[in-house]
Amino acid sequence: MANLTAKQKRFVEEYLVDFNATQAAIRAGYSIDTAAEMGYENLRKPHIKTEINNRLDALSMEAGEITKRFTNLARGNMSDYMTKKLVPHTPQIKVGLKRLIEQEQAHILREEKFCAIKGLTEDDYDEFQKQLEYSRDKILRWEIELADNPYAYRIVDGETIMVEEAGLDLVKVIEDKERGIIKSVKHTKDGIQVEMYPADNALAQLAKIRKMMSDKDVDINLNVDTVVKVGYGDSNKGA
Repeated sequence: MANLTAKQKRFVEEYLVDFNATQAAIRAGYSIDTAAEMGYENLRKPHIKTEINNRLDALSMEAGEITKRFTNLARGNMSDYMTKKLVPHTPQIKVGLKRLIEQEQAHILREEKFCAIKGLTEDDYDEFQKQLEYSRDKILRWEIELADNPYAYRIVDGETIMVEEAGLDLVKVIEDKERGIIKSVKHTKDGIQVEMYPADNALAQLAKIRKMMSDKDVDINLNVDTVVKVGYGDSNKGA
C-alpha cells in the first residue's frame, strides 16, 4: 500500500469488508461527523482507488463469478435452509369424567379376565385384587365429583399422531455463513437465530467499483437484514 497514510490503509481494509464507505471511514478512525464526507473523498482519490482495485484483483473474483454470486443471492431466501420432517405428537384432549369412568371400568374387566385365564393361586389373587383397588377408588372419586358436576372433565393424552415439524439445516447454514451469505448464527435464550448478511448490496457495490454495471443498474439501497429464529436451544453462544 505505497503512498497511503496509515488511516488510508485502514480505510481500504475496512472498505473491502462491506463496501460501505461511511462505515469503513468510521472503523478506520475518521470522525463520525465527517465519516460520510471522508469516505466519499477517499473513493475518489486515484491512489486509494488503485489500491482498492489491486486488492480486488488479488481476491481473484472475476466478472463471471460476481455475476453468479449476485444471481444466487438474489434468488436465495431463508426457506432454502428450512427442513420439515414427520415426528410423533401426542395432543392433550378434554375428556368428560363419565367417559373416563367407563374406560377405567373396562380396564378392570380386562384385568379380571386376565386373572381368570391366568389361573392365579388364592394368595396371588388377593394381591392382584389389592392392585385393582387403586382403580376402584379412582372410579369412586370420579363418581362423587360427577354427581356434583355433570360437566366435570380431565385433560388427558390423546392418540399419538404424526405431524410435520419445521427445522433448520444447520450444516447448510454454517456453510453459507462461511461463504458470506449469512451474517451470523447464534444460540439465544429463544432458540437458534439466523441473520442474513446483506451481501447482495456488497456485491452490487463491488460490481460498480469494477465498472461492470452503471449506477442505474444497481440498487444501492438493498441493505435490509433478514433475521429468523427457530425455537430450540437456550444458550447464548454465537457461531
